[in-house]
Amino acid sequence: MNSTDAMAQTDADPWRFFWYGVYVFVMGVSAMPLVFDLQVPPVLDRVTLLVIHEFGGFLFVGHTLFSNIWAMRIRMTQPEAAGIWARGFLRKLALSVTFPMSIVTPGAGLLLMAYYGGLAENPWAWDAYFAFWLMAGVSIVPDIIRYGRNRNAADPRHGIWSGAIRGNFGTVMVIYILWCMITKGALIAG
Repeated sequence: MNSTDAMAQTDADPWRFFWYGVYVFVMGVSAMPLVFDLQVPPVLDRVTLLVIHEFGGFLFVGHTLFSNIWAMRIRMTQPEAAGIWARGFLRKLALSVTFPMSIVTPGAGLLLMAYYGGLAENPWAWDAYFAFWLMAGVSIVPDIIRYGRNRNAADPRHGIWSGAIRGNFGTVMVIYILWCMITKGALIAG
């Protein structure tokens, strides 16, 4: 599909403003912890929250690397049928892993940080959450909306370059978040 056809398809979408609104709403709500000191009552103990946060992050990172390396290569180099299968598999992963883990992982992290004074008292956690928020705005939320709508399921190469760019940005943000988490002990001690 050339760029003119893609623009005509985008302009012909009667739901585009609704989905733009969904995007703005999600990004606005998810930015609230960055701006406001939200006081959340303790729901679970620290160890449980840490386990949920770390395992959720592990699933999230695994899917990020998987989708950015494996599925993009299949969609770019293999026959169309394999590309359609890879795109369909990415859709399943986006809706069953990325979507819930993009809520569970930062949510458990925010609840865990409530035990340590919130994001305001932990600059490394604020930086990690901000990086996640950027990644959500550039990559996660648009991809989940795109895969949820599934309008271009028959075209495995649709949006592949923009997806690769967004996915690589997401990978860089994941590496930065990991760096924040790994160095938190040094920052707290210093």
